[in-house]
Amino acid sequence: MQRTTRRAIMCALVAAAMASALTSPPSAAARTPAKPATTAPEPPMYAPPDKEAQARALDLATRALTGGQGVIERSSGDRFGAPRTVFGAGGLQFLSFPRTYRGLPVYGGEVNFMISRDGRTLHHTTTAQQAEIDVPVTPEIGERQARTIARAASGPDATVRSARLLVHVTGSAPRLAWEVVAEGRSPAGLPAEPHVFVDAAGGKVLEKQDAIKQAVGHSHYNGAPVTIGTAATETGYALRDPSRPGIECGTASAVFEGPDDEWGDGSGTDHETACVDTLFGVQRQWDMLRDWTGRNGIDGQGHGFPAKVGYNMPNATWSGSEVNMGRNLAGTKQTTPLDVVGHEYGHAVYQFSGSGGSGGPGWGAALDESTGDILGAILEHYVGHPAALDEPDYLVGEEMDLFGTGPIRNMYDPARIDGHPGCFTPTPPTDAHPGAGAQNHWFYLLAEGSNPANGNPPSPVCRGGEVRGIGIRKAAAVFVSALQLKTARWSPGEARRATVEVAYGLFGGSCKEAGAVKDAWESVGVSTQPGELIVECEVRFDLLPPAPPGTALYPGDSEWTLIRSQTDHDPAPQLSLTSSGAPAGVTVRHPPYFEVGRPVAVKIETASWAAPGNYPITFTARAIQDVKSVTYLLTILKRPPSLRMRMEPDTLRLDDELTGTATLITEAPDGPPIVVKLSSAGSGWITTAFDRTEITAGESAKVTVTVPPDVRPATGVVHVYANGPVSGSVDLSVLVPPARWRPWTRYAVDAIVAYAGQEYICVKAHTSRPGRVPPKVPALWRLL
Repeated sequence: MQRTTRRAIMCALVAAAMASALTSPPSAAARTPAKPATTAPEPPMYAPPDKEAQARALDLATRALTGGQGVIERSSGDRFGAPRTVFGAGGLQFLSFPRTYRGLPVYGGEVNFMISRDGRTLHHTTTAQQAEIDVPVTPEIGERQARTIARAASGPDATVRSARLLVHVTGSAPRLAWEVVAEGRSPAGLPAEPHVFVDAAGGKVLEKQDAIKQAVGHSHYNGAPVTIGTAATETGYALRDPSRPGIECGTASAVFEGPDDEWGDGSGTDHETACVDTLFGVQRQWDMLRDWTGRNGIDGQGHGFPAKVGYNMPNATWSGSEVNMGRNLAGTKQTTPLDVVGHEYGHAVYQFSGSGGSGGPGWGAALDESTGDILGAILEHYVGHPAALDEPDYLVGEEMDLFGTGPIRNMYDPARIDGHPGCFTPTPPTDAHPGAGAQNHWFYLLAEGSNPANGNPPSPVCRGGEVRGIGIRKAAAVFVSALQLKTARWSPGEARRATVEVAYGLFGGSCKEAGAVKDAWESVGVSTQPGELIVECEVRFDLLPPAPPGTALYPGDSEWTLIRSQTDHDPAPQLSLTSSGAPAGVTVRHPPYFEVGRPVAVKIETASWAAPGNYPITFTARAIQDVKSVTYLLTILKRPPSLRMRMEPDTLRLDDELTGTATLITEAPDGPPIVVKLSSAGSGWITTAFDRTEITAGESAKVTVTVPPDVRPATGVVHVYANGPVSGSVDLSVLVPPARWRPWTRYAVDAIVAYAGQEYICVKAHTSRPGRVPPKVPALWRLL
């Protein structure tokens, strides 16, 4: 039956730019609809409460559980776990507490609270439990018998997946029960996941429910009726997928809901029908990504995104968080055929793969647009509709006839649609939609080849000879997996390297798949990239032992080694190089690729906290069907506690010229040589110099000390430091004698000098002159 959506209780205007559209509007006679006037958005209804309000709500709910309320039936054996918190419109807080009874989970015993945004008012409390629990926790019916009963209740060919003991409280009285989860088929042959609750006292089936809800939809593009996953609500059903988080469909105001689970009227203009087609498509795309590419959900993390229909323009868009489906130019069809649904959700796959999001203009936007086309084609082939419906092909949007001219893009020969380029050029495209053609062309060649034998049309090549395809399922696995290598600077060259790597990894080093990826890229104008994996089965090479083959390092040190190779192949191939076995705290730095015959410099770095031990590090070089490895032995030594060092002499008396030399002596610890750097500090009037500022532990260095001539006799100290993988320090005492009297020297009062074995103190500041020695001028000098 046909319905309109229920009015939302609360709504907010949200202005969102449609970031990724299915197509550009036609450049000639198309007119741009007037942009509707908008009003300023109200403050968001979805803003969560602050941390203090959340804490108050948790305290309020906890006190309600402890004190008890009329709807909360609680026994002495009940315990409540940490709540799951969800914030609703206007910041309402919803807290759901799981319950256990004497250690067993309680099915239906959860207690749910609705609390105000500020956390001060408890609005409502709900629970499915109707009576206090007072049941034994030892079953009379064992698990094996319960599995047998549940299997029989689940239909023919059902298999049991799991069973657990719990307390079932949704009936009139709590019962100890087994929950048995099975897998099978419904009477209509659809997938089913029955949960069967078996009374643990007598074996009666207390309840049976299917976790997979199958609705009936009247589709426009996919036949009628079709089955889609929907969710049960308090009053009926909603177009919300219960097993694919985030997948739902409605208009801009609300998700479609209704009293029964039958949707749409099958017409091309009905919005509810558009949602049937959209959900049918995205649910199959989710399954295709799982089955053909190993991807978990649209975003790769087990989540999807909502769709909205009724977009009043001839287009379909992906906004970055939702899909918006419009109509064709004539207004006779919604833009919801399989390939278009796959295209728009393909933008989400692109955005949530690798890094870089949806990318920028130029190649990033063109490759994003192409990703949508490719995933739309893959979806059509996964579903496999007959020719009367949206059958598998490599045309985009032909069923919806967007502008009255048929398909909007052609993947096997892009130039057939408005001259779209089917070959890559060095210049990035300015329009993403025709710019998608070259990668679309590559995918067709990879999947089907240039002259398919399966009835698909031939495809021209930009250069080179015939290309043999590997089949769309393998091509899909290569393409979607390679998107996980996407960066913010995604380009045709980067896509080529990534797909070659993935083909090699997916298909066990087979030349067929990896070679086909290369041939398809070559055929659309993308040449071999620097560092690209060589795909030649006949390549053979030898990997020589590292030079040196190992080293011993203290934590914090580093060392270099060379990886060497040789081959008779001409020209010398490039190989991939990987390393393994490095422990925590050790970094092995080397290029990911190298040319055979050229030594590869590898740096081994150890952190200061790396654990001592012996660590064999394996280096592996790979061609398509030849793999060689060599081992490098890294030994991390236990760092000595400190460097032993001493001064000879340990007390240095300076000469009459106020200078002197001592020797720093160090002792070498066990292990490899350790280089340390020397430095000094100490009394500010002492100047220190080393004959060598860097030595190997076990060597010595000369330390020269000088002081200015006006320094009166004193005792100072020099702190000598050695720093490196190990460190040490030693003090040198310095005795400063009186300076020898010198002519033409400025002396201050109290300056002390030595002359002819005697010491004199200056009593009057002056500049000394030849012949006026201290004994002869008592007005200037006094004998000490």
